[in-house]
Amino acid sequence: MRNKNRRVNVTDYDWISILLYAGLIFIGILSIYSTEFNNLKPHFLKNFYSKQILWASISILIIIGIGFLSIRKIKNYASIIYLFGIFSLILVLIFGANINGNKSWFRFGNFSIQPAEFAKVTTVLGLAALLSDIDFDLKKIKDFFKATLLIFIPIVLILLQPDLGSAIVFTSLFMVLYREGIDLKYYILIFYIATIFILTIYFGKNLLLLFSSFIFLILNAAFYFLLKKNFILKSLIFLGITFFTILSTDFVFKKILKPHQQNRIEIVLGKKKDDQGTGYNLKQALIAIGSGGFTGKGLEMSTQTKGYFIPEQHTDWIFTVIGERWGFFGAILLITLYLTLLYRILFLAERQKQKFSRIVGYGLLSILLIHFSLNLLMVLGIFPTIGIPLPFISYGGSSLWAFTILLFLFLKFDAHRKEDW
Repeated sequence: MRNKNRRVNVTDYDWISILLYAGLIFIGILSIYSTEFNNLKPHFLKNFYSKQILWASISILIIIGIGFLSIRKIKNYASIIYLFGIFSLILVLIFGANINGNKSWFRFGNFSIQPAEFAKVTTVLGLAALLSDIDFDLKKIKDFFKATLLIFIPIVLILLQPDLGSAIVFTSLFMVLYREGIDLKYYILIFYIATIFILTIYFGKNLLLLFSSFIFLILNAAFYFLLKKNFILKSLIFLGITFFTILSTDFVFKKILKPHQQNRIEIVLGKKKDDQGTGYNLKQALIAIGSGGFTGKGLEMSTQTKGYFIPEQHTDWIFTVIGERWGFFGAILLITLYLTLLYRILFLAERQKQKFSRIVGYGLLSILLIHFSLNLLMVLGIFPTIGIPLPFISYGGSSLWAFTILLFLFLKFDAHRKEDW
């Protein structure tokens, strides 16, 4: 017999996660303020940092609202919530405002909302509903296809905007599928395909096709003469996957990716140097981080931030502000806070009784991890610049609210973890 949801107390919530959340938001507001320190506008809400304070204040109202929600209703209506998220992604393609060539936003006067951010929440809930169904089995091809389709639908709709950064974030949800029973060999295959993708861009399709054919002949000859076994059928399948990836990469890179995206990838791979064009942000970011030293320059002496050498330094490039203003110490402190929060979410996810809440926890973990990782790799020049904000730190209401909803929904589930709902 199911127990009715008891009314939880504030002490039932995981306050370690809440304090880490509050600490990251505080650092974010302080960092955004430091980008405007020398150019504050008289009107309070004309400054980015003051708007971020407003977004954070609204986040408190969101948290309070989540406290009144029924966890059973959230679970029961998760599939409908997912469909609502998909519907919003379709609507933005029709009615969205065109900003910098992307139709990713609904604009209401001076206020904008990005549906892709909230689609992360709805997709996690939809995935949790699907995977936790009693008749669902990921080891069945049909069910695996359903889960994959559920993840790829928002990816395709977001690519149509086009917003490559947000689309990549959704691929992190395949980590959830791994936790729920997908064989590791599928992920090894994905890693292999990704490697071939990068090598094709770097060396070109003709050289890689020739090299793959040569390796195919050498390995089959070695297997036959040394092991007396014939693996030609399996290796032909593998070679087919390799050839298809090489040819697809060439098509995607040259025909689908925009010129500036091609340039960013080639700059990261070292094939091109463009310090005055596409590579400008990266060069200035590395100068800013490197010049911060161990303790940073503080507000007055931070030349890169103060001189506005880094465009969008309050959003995707906010880590450069932290690196220059507070140096290695500040950067390590921020990374430590993130890693602690990620570990805490992992710990909470593993202690869930309900499969639904565990999947929500892993969905939160995977999305937060890829945002954090790719933003840092992007700023350090290890990953192409694709526009991924630093959660809770970068300026923006949509991102902050979406992560707040996802985090506190999970914390609410965790507070009710001992119940059968």
